[in-house]
Amino acid sequence: MRFDDVFDHLGDFGPYQRRQYFMLGMVIFSCGVQVMMTVFTLDLPNHRCALPGVQNDTYQIQSSSHDQLVQDYIPLVSRAQSIPAYSQCFLYGDWLSSAYNGGNYSNEVDTRHLVDKNDRSNSSQRNQVACSSWVYDTSDLSSTIATQMNFVCGDTLLKSHAIMTMMVGQVIGCLILGPLADVVGRKRSMMIALSLHLLASVLTTWAFNIYMLGALFLLNGLAMAAAYCASFTLAMELIGPKYRHVTGVSATMFWSAGMLWLCLLAYFLRDWQHLQLAASCPIILFSGYFCLVPESARWLIRKGRNSEAKSIIRKAAKINERKLPSFVFTDETTEEPTIKSESILSLLKCPTLLIRALIVFLNWLVCSLTYYGLGLNVGQLSGNIYLNFCLTAVFEIAATLVIVFAMGKFGRKSLYCSLLLLGSVSCILTLFPVLYGDESLKWTVSMLAMIGKFGVSGSFAIIWMFTSELFPTSFRAGVTGISSACARIGAVIASYIANLVSVLCARIGAVIASYIANLVSVLCACIGAVIASYIANLVSVLCARIGAVIASYIANLGAGGDVGIILPQLVFGTCGLVAAALALFLPETQEQQLPDSMEDAMKFSTSRRAEKENDKEDEAYSHLSSDQPALTSQSC
Repeated sequence: MRFDDVFDHLGDFGPYQRRQYFMLGMVIFSCGVQVMMTVFTLDLPNHRCALPGVQNDTYQIQSSSHDQLVQDYIPLVSRAQSIPAYSQCFLYGDWLSSAYNGGNYSNEVDTRHLVDKNDRSNSSQRNQVACSSWVYDTSDLSSTIATQMNFVCGDTLLKSHAIMTMMVGQVIGCLILGPLADVVGRKRSMMIALSLHLLASVLTTWAFNIYMLGALFLLNGLAMAAAYCASFTLAMELIGPKYRHVTGVSATMFWSAGMLWLCLLAYFLRDWQHLQLAASCPIILFSGYFCLVPESARWLIRKGRNSEAKSIIRKAAKINERKLPSFVFTDETTEEPTIKSESILSLLKCPTLLIRALIVFLNWLVCSLTYYGLGLNVGQLSGNIYLNFCLTAVFEIAATLVIVFAMGKFGRKSLYCSLLLLGSVSCILTLFPVLYGDESLKWTVSMLAMIGKFGVSGSFAIIWMFTSELFPTSFRAGVTGISSACARIGAVIASYIANLVSVLCARIGAVIASYIANLVSVLCACIGAVIASYIANLVSVLCARIGAVIASYIANLGAGGDVGIILPQLVFGTCGLVAAALALFLPETQEQQLPDSMEDAMKFSTSRRAEKENDKEDEAYSHLSSDQPALTSQSC
């Protein structure tokens, strides 16, 4: 008897499984809160250079005289819809800080120190210097890590670095603690990870510099990835085949529910430290899982610990009010450890499973790249950050509900490819309203982004369960861990794409500006020495201005213009199309038992007809001798 046959007598999703499923789902809930919290804690609101020496300067204009000071000494960058945008990195160098009431702003400013109107009109000729302090818009968030540590101007990439450390930690957690669950057990691995999760989350509240923040993000990422992988694997091995697809996909709703809870917390706790602490303290409740959550009975049987597995199964049957027949514990249910030599390294001996694993790894990377690329940048969308974040969570829940009702009819593979295709095409279609539309069509960009989030959220939910069904118990957690590590690599890439576009465009602008200046200098050198000297001095100033304008324009184009909007979406969409095409080569796992060995996994085929033929062959050869696995292993 195979382990999945036990569920015919135990029940696929009885009261015992529902209780355990909810408790394990709360681990995913907590991971969703901590990962997506960076949307708020690392948010960089609108800001500008602070007025030096003015201690009570604010981003919001307090009065007409305050407005006059800002106009006089902060360069105006743009004026969109009558709303001025002032420089975030430079101020005019002729600032007289000591002239304003000893550094305090007053409604009555000594007008002797204000710049003449004629001088203001020639602002291009005034010297600009880099500012060292900033004021931030506090209308949505009173304090964030980005505003406290000033992730602005030359330090803008520090935000991406911080996110990167968390994702790198998740890669390490998936690669180390993920496979560890196959060795020491799902429960023990999960509890170790949750302990580290609590420690890192609470200590993050008092991070005072980027180095401490990065170290804690690294530790927390490691812990969350390991906890997620172990809890998900434990839940999937607890539930019977009939409800496994529903519960596997629905597990992502705990993540989305965590996002909604986070949005509610962030709305009432506008200070990042208060938010971090309030979201971290409840993690201590997971300490009760030492007594409440049992080890995976399937894993115990694989390790030959049959007495412990029997005890867990009997307890589950009692709570489910089911009677187990005596033969449940006498057949292959307790004999499976005879093929216990398989490990994740066995993939290298089986080209078919290895190719499947590589396709799965790539799809995880692409799903994560698009998911986090669209999700973590929700603060950059126009509108209220809380509403936008809430809508992304709602779209994720909607995608999950669609999957729950559609997967049983269409299967894993076809639905996964369709949703990933939908998300990818939506990202690519943003090209048209951005390049060919006007201001009235900007809403279509947000709509396409939400459709993209819907598609990729659905495909991300499916790939978790799809992976757990494709690979055998002997190294299922290990494959899930490596897959999750690939997802974190995608998340790292996503955190840098927007910033790299900005940096790249700024570099291009600087090169063009330098080229123009050098070209004109060479031309001037060809003229007579006296004339050249005069013209060179005159043109050098002109070239510097032209170069600065070009560099600024291209940099702004990359940061917030057409290039900055289109290029990331094209990257997400193109990668999604490639991943969806490769996923077509994976086998369908609908209504199939979880494979316990590589031979079981090899029976999956990429066509429904072949699957039915395999089922018939499985019945015909079910009573063959014990050397049959050696024969089937030759297919690898």
